[in-house]
Amino acid sequence: MYQYKDRISYSEVDSNLNLTYYNLVNYMQDCSCFHSDDVGVGVMHLGPLKKGWFVTTYEIHIKRMPKYLENIVINTYPYQVRGMMARRIYEMRTEEGELLMYADSLWVLMDLENLRPARIDDEIIAAYASEDKAPKFDFNRSKLQYHDGEGVKVGSFTVNENQIDTNNHMNNSFYIDVTRRYLPKEDFSIIDVNYKKAAMLFDELDVYLVELKSGYQVVLKKDDEVYTIVEYK
Repeated sequence: MYQYKDRISYSEVDSNLNLTYYNLVNYMQDCSCFHSDDVGVGVMHLGPLKKGWFVTTYEIHIKRMPKYLENIVINTYPYQVRGMMARRIYEMRTEEGELLMYADSLWVLMDLENLRPARIDDEIIAAYASEDKAPKFDFNRSKLQYHDGEGVKVGSFTVNENQIDTNNHMNNSFYIDVTRRYLPKEDFSIIDVNYKKAAMLFDELDVYLVELKSGYQVVLKKDDEVYTIVEYK
């Protein structure tokens, strides 16, 4: 298990002083990066090797969004680190121990030169080994589907320089930032994200909205290809 602490800042909250979905995902991402680099197998190690981690799914369960000035603790637990893929569980709690959010994620190690999965070596496996067992949460691990004709086109956008990360594609938190703008409301307890294809600089993506029985699906597409599906429930 890896942990770091922070305080919710004014720049991270919405008009109601609640942490935004975008910054919630940033906290998860930062926790992963801090952990990986602190154990010696993160961005600073993988960059020169032309390798990087790509997230393929998030399943985020929100109990309560923290508010401006609240002190928080973010924990992450890597598990099933083998082959070319690894999973991580996240928790966000108050300093007093109240559970605010928990999430599961699936990652693939990529060869950035050839844009194909790379095998996880023994050094990475050893670095992520921990005696701390991941907490037990119920996850659906749904494989999201979008069928042409189900959604209504509600907008489009172009990927810009500010959204590009060290893997040279749109940072995973920006998919949340973009899709949530097309929601009729922002009061959900579950966010499922399936990343199908990485968006690159200057890609022009269309946004489709599907109304579900218990929420909304927002889909990012280019021509007939689905890049990302996000469900808010």
